[in-house]
Amino acid sequence: MDGFQFFSTPPAPPLASLTRPARDVTEAQLALTPLIARQAFAIRHRGYLSYGYITPREDGLFSDKYDGRANERTIVIYRAGRPAATIRVCLFDPRAKWPDADMVPAMEIFGEEIRQLCETEQAAGRSGRMIEITRFARDPVFANDHSLIISAFRIVAYLRLYFDASVMLNAVRPHHMPMYRRLGFQKLEEPRKYPNLTYSAGLMAMFTGSYAVALRKIGFPHGVSRNDPIYEGLMAGQRVQVYAAEAHNGLREQLTTAALPALADAA
Repeated sequence: MDGFQFFSTPPAPPLASLTRPARDVTEAQLALTPLIARQAFAIRHRGYLSYGYITPREDGLFSDKYDGRANERTIVIYRAGRPAATIRVCLFDPRAKWPDADMVPAMEIFGEEIRQLCETEQAAGRSGRMIEITRFARDPVFANDHSLIISAFRIVAYLRLYFDASVMLNAVRPHHMPMYRRLGFQKLEEPRKYPNLTYSAGLMAMFTGSYAVALRKIGFPHGVSRNDPIYEGLMAGQRVQVYAAEAHNGLREQLTTAALPALADAA
């Protein structure tokens, strides 16, 4: 499910650019402890509630049955040490080599279509492993901090590498589809009602051939690597700098009006 919330209502004017903040104030960490998981669930609750996507929960936390499974990784993104945003990635592995990877959330409404896509990928000689990008949310305090969108996508790039997936899926609300198209996603299915939420979402996917262009758009001109210090620290459970200088030369030139504000305008 796509949770990219670009603007409050009415929309704020688009930013002149989406250059990142100072490199030492944006960090990310896997939610591998109960404390970090609660931070993620609290951000989801506040963010989704502020947009009317859920009803209030007494504990102030929003989680679901996919949280805590072996095939998911949830990230918390911090701004100056404060939990600011969260995103989750879930793996579907048709060969069942990864525990719990027989189901991702989008399969509740697009199960047959995703399985058919898997078969097509395998017939073409690829693994058919897919990740779904889901449960992105920002704390309402950071609702208009658009650089958090790019921070989230950058971490997703590392998680795709970790899960060794050939396809990225997302269940996307109709008015956000243009943004995903600009990043390299293709629309596969028209919107359907999403369970337990107040809106419909269509199925979109990004395939291997689009990864290089997408990485350049989020500031990875040379791609990502398992030898990258960000990857190594992230997978070790450490809090890492999202914009570490040694891994992201030339990022500020990438995040310009030609790249990202156009995405926000289209959302």
